[in-house]
Amino acid sequence: MNDPRVKHLVVLMMENRSFDHMMGLLKGENAEIRGVAPGLFSNPNTVGVSVPLTDDAAYQGQLIVDPGHDFNDVYLQMYGTPFNGASGETPTMNGFVKSYEQQAGADTGVEVMRCFLPDQLPGLSTVARNYAICDQWFSSVPGPTLPNRAFAHFGTSFGRLDMSPDFFRAQQSIFQRLKKAGKSGKIYYYASWSGTLGMTFLLSDQRSFFRLWGDFKSDCKNNNLPEYSFVEPAYRDNGGELATDQHPDHNVRAGDDFVRAVYEAIRSSDDCWKSTMLLVVWDEHGGLFDHEIPPAVPADDFASTAPPFAFDRLGVRVPAVVISPYVDPQVDHTVYEHASIPATVTEQFIGDPMVLSPHSREKRANTFLHLLNRDAQHPRMERPDFTAVHPPAAPPAPRPTAGDRVSSLHINQVREIHGLLQRTNPALAREMHPEAVGTEGDANQFIARAMAAIHPDR
Repeated sequence: MNDPRVKHLVVLMMENRSFDHMMGLLKGENAEIRGVAPGLFSNPNTVGVSVPLTDDAAYQGQLIVDPGHDFNDVYLQMYGTPFNGASGETPTMNGFVKSYEQQAGADTGVEVMRCFLPDQLPGLSTVARNYAICDQWFSSVPGPTLPNRAFAHFGTSFGRLDMSPDFFRAQQSIFQRLKKAGKSGKIYYYASWSGTLGMTFLLSDQRSFFRLWGDFKSDCKNNNLPEYSFVEPAYRDNGGELATDQHPDHNVRAGDDFVRAVYEAIRSSDDCWKSTMLLVVWDEHGGLFDHEIPPAVPADDFASTAPPFAFDRLGVRVPAVVISPYVDPQVDHTVYEHASIPATVTEQFIGDPMVLSPHSREKRANTFLHLLNRDAQHPRMERPDFTAVHPPAAPPAPRPTAGDRVSSLHINQVREIHGLLQRTNPALAREMHPEAVGTEGDANQFIARAMAAIHPDR
């Protein structure tokens, strides 16, 4: 049932961090959280030596090799053995160290077992302490970014486990469904040089769904948000401006500051604050350790044949916090997945998800409106103190990244945007060559030029 207090639902989706890695050590101050303590969990390395969980994660520099998070990588992380064509067994969550050492070499697996102390992340830890921690939020797919984000936008990935965007474009996202119902939705991406992962999921004639980070801040201040807002961080460094998505090996503190910035934007207007519900969540775990066993779920409407997978088990757990003036501090053990996002949007602004959601995983997904447990006449107007922590280590100075080899995430984004150009601006597409993109700087320039043509009014 919808809640009349909520006029605006905002989702901030970050990149590639697990719950234990980011929030697990909050268990030390709140035993109700299903988290961790140093030494409480371990994983064997490739020669069988136990590698314990530690509390010494750094903002940047420990994960120069991006931990694997494609389906075969995640299967090894969850089950401790390579994928053998079957997925019905119960995961052991003991293959994270082995997986990383296969990529980075012997004795490197400790890097994926490192966790952040709460005071290192004042933005995330402060909102977690003051609002609702969802400690059973799992990625929808034991796999990479795009299929997991597809579940957030569609309630399914249509049987896909890979990073190819082409299969989404003819489908109806939650944004088109809102428009059909007479409601509004927007994707606010950070800047043209960052681009948007949401471009993959929308038809080329749906440019009106997109705005920029500056527009989000203005819309909050003027209490002019749409019913549904999906906020994207900066996906790459640009000169002296740091990426804020927290994708390894981007600066985690910069992303933590962005969490606070989104919160503060909503707080810039009392009217906006009193009518808004904010979810902060990560798309997938990025190959980093988490101890919770992902639940089995009924099979999706679609199945993968290569590799064979029925979408009958969730992916690894990710951080999630629900924020609202009508949410008291709490720890919620309800099982959520990314299909819970369009299910909640549907429940709040369209109608009963069991009737109106188009796909079975979304129909069955738990929604999070029940977390609004405070009386409507007494919204919480106090502001949490983001500085009331022990002084964390200073974030490292920006390091030059333009010459770094382009990441797999960014080269996929380059190809995605080029594919869109081929349909909407073929002359420009012929001038631009994804195969020539070799560095992060190349990707910045490619994406900025393409986005200027795709969204000239942005």
